Amino acid sequence: MKKMQPLGLLLLLFVVGSCAIKIPQQRTPQAIDFIILQINDVYEIAPLEGGNAGGLARVASIRKELLKETPNVVTVIAGDFLSPSLTANLKLETGEKIAGLQMIETLNAMGLDYATFGNHEFDERDSALVQKRFNQCTFRFVSANVRRVYTGGAIAPFKQTVKGKTELVPDFINHTFKNSAGDSMKLAFTGVLLPFTKRPYVHYLPVEENFRRAVGQAKSQSDVVVALTHLSAADDRALAAAVPGVPLFIGGHDHDHQDHYVENTIITKADANAKTVYIHRCRFDPNSKLVRIQSSLKYVNASIPFDPATQAVVDKWVSKVDQTLRNNGYQPEQKIATLREPLECKETDIRSRQTNFGTMTAQAMEYAMPGADAYLVNSGSMRLDDNLAGAMTVYDVVRSFPFGGGFARQEIPGSELKNLLDNGLKKNKTEGGYLQVSHINEVNGAWQINGKPIDDKQIYKLVISSFVAAGSEANLGFMGKYKADEPKMLTTSKGKQIKNDVRDVVIEYMTAAY
Repeated sequence: MKKMQPLGLLLLLFVVGSCAIKIPQQRTPQAIDFIILQINDVYEIAPLEGGNAGGLARVASIRKELLKETPNVVTVIAGDFLSPSLTANLKLETGEKIAGLQMIETLNAMGLDYATFGNHEFDERDSALVQKRFNQCTFRFVSANVRRVYTGGAIAPFKQTVKGKTELVPDFINHTFKNSAGDSMKLAFTGVLLPFTKRPYVHYLPVEENFRRAVGQAKSQSDVVVALTHLSAADDRALAAAVPGVPLFIGGHDHDHQDHYVENTIITKADANAKTVYIHRCRFDPNSKLVRIQSSLKYVNASIPFDPATQAVVDKWVSKVDQTLRNNGYQPEQKIATLREPLECKETDIRSRQTNFGTMTAQAMEYAMPGADAYLVNSGSMRLDDNLAGAMTVYDVVRSFPFGGGFARQEIPGSELKNLLDNGLKKNKTEGGYLQVSHINEVNGAWQINGKPIDDKQIYKLVISSFVAAGSEANLGFMGKYKADEPKMLTTSKGKQIKNDVRDVVIEYMTAAY
């Protein structure tokens, strides 16, 4: 028996050796394809331009078509959707301000996955209502530099309740994709916002410093990091140069489609109001850890069908708006003018040059408040982003000026008026602070009022948007030091009393003059 022990040991070693030989080699991971569908700066849930451009129900259809290519589709918005719009500024039957609820319900139905904050997410002064709206989103927010100021002064991330669980809005968030072979990768989204809208409940951390921090942390926990940015194009380019290694900036804030390249970073912005979307088809190589991105712009027009489920939500809100306007004393369908030529109010136009829509608005101001040397209105108060033609209705006016707001009389010296025009017509070009004016011209580089050069020491009488008069517009804060007279009621040049609200002023003027 003792002589057989070595043989048993040899057999055992042989069997073990055989098992080791049969262990398969580790499989090489395969590439993982995924798609990012991008929208930004969306204020209207329904199509514009006579039904030919935009519409979130069409974006929902695009999303469903992309899902036929791959289940790895995420849909994102790079800020600005709760406000501004006509609907957002109306009230529900309960008396609560709509404040973007129509957008949230439509984006939820559409299948939005992630959002970063835009400056207009904080137009609403009621912080509790803003928090309520965040909690009604089924998509997730992400931001590395926006914080909430809580009761007692504590500064911390905003909170969001999703699927019954309340969490802090993260600096970055991971999304996992898989291929058919079971290989996986983690895509991290981070977000940043320019510090524009000032509210007591909002605190902004420095953009570059906190973007750098969030990207560094995300890289340690993910395979690829992309950014949702709500910055100007110039700031996007500067940030991409300062913090390299982020292959894609999905941008907002600018309202016309554009793309930029900074080293190995692609920066894309779609047209506002979902007139276009960007589709980013991506392929991640698990071996090299590199991602290849192919970005294409797609026009959202009448050739794209409406997704029925999303369109049902849109139809509900369109009907609700109609009834709300009636409850507020407006007759939406009332015809007030027949236009001989289209009124230009596309944002790319009205924020960069004098348009006939801006001229008409200034003429309406003069009709309601005659006797000033000049009339000025900030283009950011005009949110139609469309051209109007043919029959003009009350609804066309109220949706053109969703914020409402009145006008103020101000008197300022000529030297300060030049400063106002330099900033409002040059520095603010392409921004909401660009001014539409009347009785003002520039001749050979010098500003004139009613054909005469501006005298630095002369005092000029202005009628101007109350928002601008208060010093609330970008680069025009100095206006706040001058006394502003803002009457509640106005007497038109024809002796009629009307409310000091841009919508009432324009409606009355067009009814009388067209």
